[in-house]
Amino acid sequence: MLWGLDREGVIGWVDPGRDPDPAWTPAGLIGRSVFAVLEDYPDLLSQICLALSGTSAEGKLQRRDRSWTCRLIPIRAGEADYHRVLCLFTETSLQGRLWIQEALTGTAAALREARDHEEMPPLISRQLQALLGVERTALCLGNPPETPYQLLFSWGNWGSVIPGGRPLTGVLADPQIIKNLDGRCCPLEELAILAKHTSSIYGTALAVGEQYLGALWIGRKTPLDPLECQLVQKLAEMAASALQRARQHEITSRRLERLSALHAIERAITGSFNLNLTLHLILEQVVSQLEVDAADVVLTDPDSGEISFAAGQGFRRYQPRSGISEARERLIQNALLWRDLVALQDLAQERTGLRRQGIFSLEGFLSYHAVPLIAKGRVLGALEVYHRSPLQADEEWYDFLRTLGSQAAVAMDSAALVENLRRTNLQLDQAYNTTLEGWVRALDMRDACTREHTQRVVERSLKLARAVGIPENELEHFRRGALLHDIGKLGVPDAILNKTSPLTEEDWAVMRQHPVYAREMLEPIEFLRPALPIPTAHHEKWDGTGYPDGLSGTEIPLEARIFAVIDVWDALSSPRPYREAWPAEQVQAFIREQAGIHFDPHIVAVWERVFGIK
Repeated sequence: MLWGLDREGVIGWVDPGRDPDPAWTPAGLIGRSVFAVLEDYPDLLSQICLALSGTSAEGKLQRRDRSWTCRLIPIRAGEADYHRVLCLFTETSLQGRLWIQEALTGTAAALREARDHEEMPPLISRQLQALLGVERTALCLGNPPETPYQLLFSWGNWGSVIPGGRPLTGVLADPQIIKNLDGRCCPLEELAILAKHTSSIYGTALAVGEQYLGALWIGRKTPLDPLECQLVQKLAEMAASALQRARQHEITSRRLERLSALHAIERAITGSFNLNLTLHLILEQVVSQLEVDAADVVLTDPDSGEISFAAGQGFRRYQPRSGISEARERLIQNALLWRDLVALQDLAQERTGLRRQGIFSLEGFLSYHAVPLIAKGRVLGALEVYHRSPLQADEEWYDFLRTLGSQAAVAMDSAALVENLRRTNLQLDQAYNTTLEGWVRALDMRDACTREHTQRVVERSLKLARAVGIPENELEHFRRGALLHDIGKLGVPDAILNKTSPLTEEDWAVMRQHPVYAREMLEPIEFLRPALPIPTAHHEKWDGTGYPDGLSGTEIPLEARIFAVIDVWDALSSPRPYREAWPAEQVQAFIREQAGIHFDPHIVAVWERVFGIK
């Protein structure tokens, strides 16, 4: 509404707008003195006098249940002659709505800058201080009596506040005003905030829809007006929405991190047979993802029930070799016996005596959890988790602890399975080798010439094979081939095999079949197939004149080329029924002469270097 006054204060014209009073019509106001119209508002009239003298002013007008602000603007007719004043009446509720909107916009911008939900309460507190001049703020999470309040943030002197985010209980001192701004806020008597120096206390719910998150409390010496109460409620609604979004974002991020952690553990279990490394990785994730100070894995002996330390992380003074105290062993045994979680969130309240014993005393732990490690129905041990302050854990935390325990159990079971397989393979390998050695002894019993020959050529040919570059993982096949190089002679008649005179051509025809007999004997045995090159091809020659297949050059398997040098070297160096042993120099000279004819020249060169042949 707009009035125009002359220099005497007479109303000359009226723009009605939204009149504060229905009786204030243009016809009823024009020509009347403003001093008569507003005689009930002496404070406003004094401001009008100031405006008539040439100074801008502002006053207040209250009509029934509506508040107005009156801006008084002097209009100059000459250099110093103020003969008119404009009176601009604006309903205060409109200004209030604009003020609230600006306040909420600024608060929203501030909340967007927060990186997580823990940074939001201080921002909200600063906004309340700036906008309303409050002297105390407190944000509590919870929904009493189902979930006790936990203090998230407080500012100002509330008297006595329980620190550390503990559940709040207690009675408020007698303030002049105690007011809940909505029905969902819990009674102030359940707060442990003793506001002895606060005149007015207000509380409003932190809620999103029907979901109650907690409460916002403020204190100020002067009471809040209705507009300020409305602002507090709006800020509480905004704070609740922002807190919920931030917490949901943090929960989602934490779940993604935990999924990544489980994936890393799974890769470690499937990709490594080293139990110590896998347990170390699991314990790293336990400490990191569950945000605890320390953790360990203990094993239980299925027969004796004895508990032993396996791996640990986060300990400062505790030494595994110091053993496990009786009290701690009982906790572990309870987890193993009942196959369920043991949870002690606050030893100061639940087990005061336990704090003074063993690992709890040494490390200052106040929280303890143990989960059994069960795989395929068998209890393998326990995963223990420690924290140096009371731990308030939710169901999701417990679920993840159990999941990590399951992963540890799988890792231990997998490692045990691998170890059993390794032992079984070792036993089979020993059985195979024993069988092969039995075959060789059977051959030695038939052929006196081969006694001790086999052992010598096996050792020497392995040494040469390493020097030539046969991979370590293939040397076992090479050893078996060398051990069985003459196994085919089991098919040669004794009359030829043990003949003391030189062999005839017919004898040699039979003798040259022993590599063929070896192939027929060994090829059906799968684990001996990689060893076949030596028994079947060690009599082939580099120039293609050998037997049984007339292979030449690199057509001859490398293993056979290596073994041929050692076999001839040892055979010529050893006596036979039909000849004496050759002197070493003659043997060495013969092998050099046969390089490129009988033997691979490169193998001969390596043989000379490895065995110091000059």
